[in-house]
Amino acid sequence: MKRRKPAIAILTAAVLAGGGTAAAFAVQNGDGDGDRDDAAQARAAKVTISQAIDTALGAAPGTVTGAGLDDAEWEVDIHGRDGDRHDVTLDAATGKITSAERSDGDGRAPSAQDAPVTAALAAEAAESAVPGTVTSVELDHADGPGNALVWEAEVQGLDGREHELTVDAKSAKVSTEARKASGAESDKDGGEHGDGRDHDGRDHDGGDHDGDDD
Repeated sequence: MKRRKPAIAILTAAVLAGGGTAAAFAVQNGDGDGDRDDAAQARAAKVTISQAIDTALGAAPGTVTGAGLDDAEWEVDIHGRDGDRHDVTLDAATGKITSAERSDGDGRAPSAQDAPVTAALAAEAAESAVPGTVTSVELDHADGPGNALVWEAEVQGLDGREHELTVDAKSAKVSTEARKASGAESDKDGGEHGDGRDHDGRDHDGGDHDGDDD
């Protein structure tokens, strides 16, 4: 959902200046700037993802299949009651709708009508698991047997890192195994929230867990 735009101007300037070292530095610096831009956008957004979803549904009734923050705007994808797809864009500071477009429905996209957990509920579950600002949720099929429906969520955490989570579209359970944090080691190494529990602190395998890492 979130569309990060490459720093083309920076890379072009580095190439014109000449020298592989300068170009390599520009690429690395661009990645860091992207992370800082994401954090700045999350802080600047006065309208939450849930509020953006509510406003978008008021303009185009239906079920939301995705919503994300990009360039200080919320982009909300809706499977309309009319059978068409609606793309609604809102100003993240004011909540005002800046554009609303309609297109033919995509038969390949997962149907939010088959997901008891709505986009707003998925965002709430993600934020409960990782406190911060939810910057995107998108409905997708999970890898593995059955290809269950899941919400892929991104949270700009209060810890300053971007977290990627998976929320079950039927139970709202947050998968810690799919969670990642930019700039951090894998959760399998015992990092933050990597203890194999869902967001309410219960073990996935049903066993006892005292919450301490071994």
